[in-house]
Amino acid sequence: MPFKTPGRDSEYIRAHLKPETDPLLCEMLDYADKNHIPVLLPESKAFLVQLVTLIKPAKTLEIGTAVGYSSQLILRNGGQRLFTVEIDEELASTAKKYFSRAGLGDRVNVFIGDASEIIPLMEGSFDFIFMDGPKTRYIEYLPHLMRMLKKGGALLCDNVLWNGMVSGKTETQKSKTTIVRGLDRFLTAICSDERLITSILPVGDGMSLSIRKE
Repeated sequence: MPFKTPGRDSEYIRAHLKPETDPLLCEMLDYADKNHIPVLLPESKAFLVQLVTLIKPAKTLEIGTAVGYSSQLILRNGGQRLFTVEIDEELASTAKKYFSRAGLGDRVNVFIGDASEIIPLMEGSFDFIFMDGPKTRYIEYLPHLMRMLKKGGALLCDNVLWNGMVSGKTETQKSKTTIVRGLDRFLTAICSDERLITSILPVGDGMSLSIRKE
């Protein structure tokens, strides 16, 4: 799967992190690995769990469910209710089965479809938003996420450095140019937005964390 092979820093960090021991979560990771489905890297998982434990969000919006691994991490570590969007119907069905087996089904709403069509229609407010969907759409989703992010709420986004291509650490592949440009626009937008306090973190494949201050 993309970005699975660690660099030297990631290798060192992963050696110090506690391995996953929960049988269901281990099964989910194995399923994702065998089916080439991207899920959170170990160091990104550790940061997400730490953040959710601190925030304990009453309502979370997640963009990009996949098999529901990150969804379960959120709900198992302080998140109370989660609304998640997944475009792939088969993946959404798999995630629902895992939610049911974990006893979390009544705390999750899964929206199946294109987030570009679903998010503009959503209403309400969220304490925490985790974005791990299509990278070229991050900038497109941002106005809608800002509309729904509570004051004091957190927006966490994954894969924002895209294997070092966004920062220039590695050469941009021609096939990835649109993704890299889109992520650069997105990071510029959240860092310059006066309503947000933003950090760009070299965690995993890069994560951005923004806190809404007004």
